[in-house]
Amino acid sequence: MLADSLATTYWKVLGVQGVLVLLIAGGALIWGPAAATSVLAGGAAVLAGNVVYFSLARESRLKARPAGRVLGRHLFAEAAKLVTITVILLLVLACGWFVPLWVLAAMGVALMGHWLALLIIK
Repeated sequence: MLADSLATTYWKVLGVQGVLVLLIAGGALIWGPAAATSVLAGGAAVLAGNVVYFSLARESRLKARPAGRVLGRHLFAEAAKLVTITVILLLVLACGWFVPLWVLAAMGVALMGHWLALLIIK
């Protein structure tokens, strides 16, 4: 039961983040396609990081483990998430044609969307 509720929560969080990124990308179209593409790239970095986190920290990997191992698994998953986001961010910014402010704004919105999703999901 717990594994199902965690997986459902993970998918809902990703959904809320994805919707927020798409809304910001739609609004960024006012400033042109480069801004909208930058928003999508920044949002994709955060979503990819969360997919990595969720795959490493999912309940089936933690079932019947001591608390220390569960904490270690979550810390490892968080570190992998940060590395994933950083690598994607560096690759995006190395391309040179993305707008850094829009990339970072989208990342911030997507990261805040994580907490928003957890507040509205019951």
